[in-house]
Amino acid sequence: MILEAAYWLTLLHDDLATDAERVAFDVWCEADPRHALALERMRALWGGFDELPAAPARVALKHAFARPGPRVSGRGAQAIALLGVLVCGWIGLDNMPVWLADQRTGVGERREVVLSDGSHIQLNSHSALDVKFDGQQRVIELLEGEMWVEVAKDARRPFVVRTDQGTATALGTRYLVKRAADGSTVVSVLESVVAAKANGAEAVNVAAGEQTTLREGRAQAPQPIGNSHPDAWTRGLLKVDDRPLSEVLQALAGYRRGLVRYDEQALQGLRVSGVFRLDDTDAALATLADNLPIQVEHFTDLLVVIKPL
Repeated sequence: MILEAAYWLTLLHDDLATDAERVAFDVWCEADPRHALALERMRALWGGFDELPAAPARVALKHAFARPGPRVSGRGAQAIALLGVLVCGWIGLDNMPVWLADQRTGVGERREVVLSDGSHIQLNSHSALDVKFDGQQRVIELLEGEMWVEVAKDARRPFVVRTDQGTATALGTRYLVKRAADGSTVVSVLESVVAAKANGAEAVNVAAGEQTTLREGRAQAPQPIGNSHPDAWTRGLLKVDDRPLSEVLQALAGYRRGLVRYDEQALQGLRVSGVFRLDDTDAALATLADNLPIQVEHFTDLLVVIKPL
């Protein structure tokens, strides 16, 4: 949301914005009440920089969001500095821990990390964590998103993944921890046992093939994972078995920049089974359109709208 707000504010700062971009901006504003708040804070940070010419701001925006390329100078460089002020100002207000995380990924990016103790971690799209190892324990602070971990044995130091909702302590090796959109934490165990503890509550042991949710000071009784394939993303796949279309669209949206818009109520009753590649979400959406009574419309790279036929 940080970069999206900066993106829209800078993109629409000049008269070169296209009608399609303005439509996409309106949809983005309506998608979440927090977007309007983000824009208001960005505009406040913009402050006295209104004298900056619009065209260089757009040039700077393209360079800032593109891969490294030729250096921008003059007013273009000023515009990049302005965008930096906007983003850094926002980070200072709400998101500094994520941006200063030891490891983080962007939208659509996955990363594997080998820790100093030999443990292996994979970070899902748009995720961040801090590593805090000492002589007594090994702690991973999951700040955002989702992680998979295969824990190296160390009898002297427990391995703990911590979120705002509680902790997941390894009593074995492989498990996943996810910070869900609703603020809860989901712990899914693939091998051995994990002790999941909500803040202020007793720990529950979650066995292989089970998962639990930590929410508001309590841990849900462990439930079978079944056919949900929670670790498929570590192989670049989304595997679903008779799941609601809206759930599948939400999952794919997490790997695509911009917005995937749909009316959940209008799509009610449509269910999906299949395997989709996460590195090509547009192909996944096209496959859904080929097999379901839906229409997928692309309004710029930042906006996709799905409607029933």
